[in-house]
Amino acid sequence: MFGPSGRSLTAAAAAPADSAPASFLQADHLRAYAERRGQAGEHRAWTGVATDVDGPLDREALARAVTRLVVTHEGLRSWFDVSGAEPVRHVVPADDVELVVTDEIVLGGKTLDGDVLAGDDWQAALQRHLVSVFDATCRPDSWPAFCLGAVERPDGFGLFWGCDHAFTDGASQIMVASELADLYAAEIAAPGGPEVVEGALPGPDQTGPFADFAMSEHVAAATYDASSPEVREWTRLIEGSGGRLPSFPLDLGLEPGQTAPVSISSNDLLDADGAASLDARCREAGARTVDAVFAAIAATEHELAHRDSYVGVTVLGARERGPFARSHGWFCTFAPIAFDVACHEGDVDGLLRSAHEAMARGKQIGRMPVHVALAEMVRSGVVRPETLGSPQLVSYLDLRRFPGAGRPAHERGVHFTGAGRTANASMWVNRDSRRLYLAMQHPDTPQAHESTDLYRRTVARTLQAMADGATRVPRSATAHAGHSG
Repeated sequence: MFGPSGRSLTAAAAAPADSAPASFLQADHLRAYAERRGQAGEHRAWTGVATDVDGPLDREALARAVTRLVVTHEGLRSWFDVSGAEPVRHVVPADDVELVVTDEIVLGGKTLDGDVLAGDDWQAALQRHLVSVFDATCRPDSWPAFCLGAVERPDGFGLFWGCDHAFTDGASQIMVASELADLYAAEIAAPGGPEVVEGALPGPDQTGPFADFAMSEHVAAATYDASSPEVREWTRLIEGSGGRLPSFPLDLGLEPGQTAPVSISSNDLLDADGAASLDARCREAGARTVDAVFAAIAATEHELAHRDSYVGVTVLGARERGPFARSHGWFCTFAPIAFDVACHEGDVDGLLRSAHEAMARGKQIGRMPVHVALAEMVRSGVVRPETLGSPQLVSYLDLRRFPGAGRPAHERGVHFTGAGRTANASMWVNRDSRRLYLAMQHPDTPQAHESTDLYRRTVARTLQAMADGATRVPRSATAHAGHSG
């Protein structure tokens, strides 16, 4: 394991308060954490990544590499005091950051290494063994809120990284594997040396402080009010959904207000050839692959749950709003995606065009921090505060467009998260060089497994039909199975 030196820990404890507020998402996360901590509850709101690196491990070079990573990204030098009414950000000065080899992990009396994690799926074994390490380390109220370790093998080493969600998002996690590997390669070439692969490491114009983003978010929020078109559109959509944020349309085996432990699944939707065919079909219709994903989701919900209109919430990146292209932090915003489905009567091109237009509208609305609309809807009684905790989210990421794509650390990387509890089924649709796939987080109940499997198969069938050039959405014999009522 790698962690801060004693000097760094002392400096972190005395780190000065920063004037920038927590971002809206950070504030939500920190309130939930403080409440859970006060009740001695389990904190599992962390996320991690693991990858393989070739060649023998040079521990000192890796320690220097992770030090460079943390110095570069102000967000990774941050922690929050959550003892007061409002969280207070503290930032460790860059000169005080020093990561060193700290200890070895021992499991069952054996040092954690390639022998203990033998097998093709060592990353999965790593996740099982190290949940307690991530739970203990990845917390927002002390520094560091991350952990880094390596698993030595004769021909190379596995690299694992975990971080509290307050300081990272999916895009950051995807980037961190290749960035660490590139920093390590630079340190192997020469301590403090330049990047080994041109363009591999981010420049200062790409790594703006997350605190700047958080401040700009609050400044932007102050320019909206109840009369803003974006607020009115959110209100119209939620009122049309009975005053509730979007939820998974099929039965998840839970009573109202009940949650269950999370189960995480990942299934392919299309292979590389199928995804390329879908790209071509979308271009012909004046749409994009992400539009096809939402068209297929909308068609699935129409078929299985009789929803004539689709209303969903997507996760969008917000890095383009400043010099944050390769910063580490929680650079996310949310947007509504809403369009009619029944009116198209299964016409694929019509669905694609409607989904494309809905995505464009959603991106425009997403320029406004969603918390402005949520606060107004709570104030006006459109939604009840207790219903805001677990909305269904749909994310789309094209991993081929990330820095490091095509290089070993990126292509070998696997992403994983802490598993808490949920009442919904959120979806992460990702595209890489080999496939288009769907990862879901849903309650670990028999009914949820049955419902989400049916849902996924229907989405996959619809996308395959689109890729094959079908002009109409196919329907199955199980069209009404799993209807939530």
